[in-house]
Amino acid sequence: MPQSQREKRRRRRVRTRRAAWINVDGNAKPLRCVLWDVSEDGARLAPAQAGKLPDLFTLILDKTTAHRCRVMWRKGAQVGVRFLRGGDDEHAPAAKPQTAEPPRDLPPGFHSPVGVYALDAAEAAGGPSVSFFAAGFVVVLIALTALFYFAGQQSELGSTWALDVCQQANSLCRHPEFPGGASVLMALVYFAARGMEL
Repeated sequence: MPQSQREKRRRRRVRTRRAAWINVDGNAKPLRCVLWDVSEDGARLAPAQAGKLPDLFTLILDKTTAHRCRVMWRKGAQVGVRFLRGGDDEHAPAAKPQTAEPPRDLPPGFHSPVGVYALDAAEAAGGPSVSFFAAGFVVVLIALTALFYFAGQQSELGSTWALDVCQQANSLCRHPEFPGGASVLMALVYFAARGMEL
């Protein structure tokens, strides 16, 4: 997706992958979800049953922060929400622009197992992504496939290095498609992880 189409938010979003909770009804048990990114105006979530999620709910980020939210879009297992202010009309059409709500205190007695998180850019970019590791595994598996294929070919010609390799991994020299198949599967994992990170 082009960068100009992907980022139309007025506020900078911060990527984060952590647990959050959705409170649909004040008396019901909060539902767990994954918070993919957040800004001052809204967030992108992956709840367990995105299709059954109502348009209005309370998103609980941690022990001290909750936002009343309105669903703005749904795409597969993810939903985009806008934080509502105390004076915003919760029954207004979803396309109506909303402004961000300052954090609210949770009701007394609610205890979340999540601690307080800092959502600054330094912490959000804390380490390599899943797709980074998946890409590394793809490269390693392709290299192993090539190594065992050429070792199998060269061992028939009597090459010393190839005989040593095939002596240690005889079945892989005879069947280099095993690591080749694994590299195809890992490539699928890479594309799936990359798609979820965008």
